Amino acid sequence: MVKITIVTDRCKQCLNCVRVCTAFDGVYEEGPDGYPVVARPEECVQCLICHTVCPTNAIIHEDYRETVLLNPDEKLAERYRNYI
Repeated sequence: MVKITIVTDRCKQCLNCVRVCTAFDGVYEEGPDGYPVVARPEECVQCLICHTVCPTNAIIHEDYRETVLLNPDEKLAERYRNYI
C-alpha cells in the first residue's frame, strides 16, 4: 500500500487535494485543524493528481507504482487548479 504524508509546514490548507482526489471514497478529508488528513490511503489509485494541484508540493507518496511524473509548467498547473 502506498504511504502518503502531508507536510503541514508546507501546506497552505487550500484543500485542493480533498476536492480533486479521484478515488471512489476519496483519500483525503479536512481535519479538525483545517489541514487535509490522509483518511483512506488504501483507496489511493496512484494517479498523483493531488501532486499537480498542490501549490506547495506538500504531499509525499512513498511506495507507489513506478510511473513517470510530469512536472507541468505553471500555466498547465493553474488550469487544473481552476477546475476545483
